[in-house]
Amino acid sequence: MNILQNEMYQTDITHVLEMNIPWEKLDNKTFLITGATGMIASVIIDILMRRNREYGQRIHIYAVSRNEEKAKGRFHTYWDNPDFTWFPHDITEPLPELGQMDYILHAASHTHPRAYSMDPIGTITANVQGTYHLLEYASSHQGRRFFFFSSVEIYGENRNDVDKFDEKYLGYIDCNTARAGYPESKRLGEALCNAFSAQKGQDFVIGRFPRVYGPTMSGEDSKAAAQFIRKAVSGDTLMMELGEELHFSCGSNKNIKITTLEDIDIFKALYITKRDAWLKKKG
Repeated sequence: MNILQNEMYQTDITHVLEMNIPWEKLDNKTFLITGATGMIASVIIDILMRRNREYGQRIHIYAVSRNEEKAKGRFHTYWDNPDFTWFPHDITEPLPELGQMDYILHAASHTHPRAYSMDPIGTITANVQGTYHLLEYASSHQGRRFFFFSSVEIYGENRNDVDKFDEKYLGYIDCNTARAGYPESKRLGEALCNAFSAQKGQDFVIGRFPRVYGPTMSGEDSKAAAQFIRKAVSGDTLMMELGEELHFSCGSNKNIKITTLEDIDIFKALYITKRDAWLKKKG
């Protein structure tokens, strides 16, 4: 079913639309959003397009992605709308001339383990070269604000020197692994934002997203959250390794891995049965 026809999804959008924020500042403004068909970016586009339809704000959206078929499938409702423009572009290359962009949201990146393990070069270039080109465009076109979609992975591993840490804390990352390309390039992307602010006066904000899940989640998403939800909905068995082998007591013989206790805690709300009813030692 088309996500825009989902009543619960539209209720969530309505909740956002009714938030007490200065929406009037977006009147007649232009947004360039990369990674447009992604989980978070696509929701932002739905919100802004409903603001246009219901409040007449005339926000123009330039949605950037690479797969036209996927984009048409996701945004077919807006495809012929004069306030929506989709165009294909590889963000590791400089943007063509598009005119004034008030707000640039850089959400294009591999965001799950399988993707950034299989394409570590593309992961790094999207977060570094892509961020550079977009910041350069913003700063040379009087962009009001640049929004960099970062990740909590920039914190690295806790060095066990504090119980809690703030936004300035940086833990350990082993840079000599292919997977390190994701957190290290997000760190560098943040550094580029600060560099453009210091040298060219470009305004920016950074969002360090944690585990995110929702109805716009890709079927290819390999994060633990995504796998857990898909398997739970389909009734499959979930294999867990927490120092000892554990498994669900019902379902098929398909399995995925959950590697930390925190991964389980995130999803307790999904279950109405008691923990002992579905989790047991194997053997």
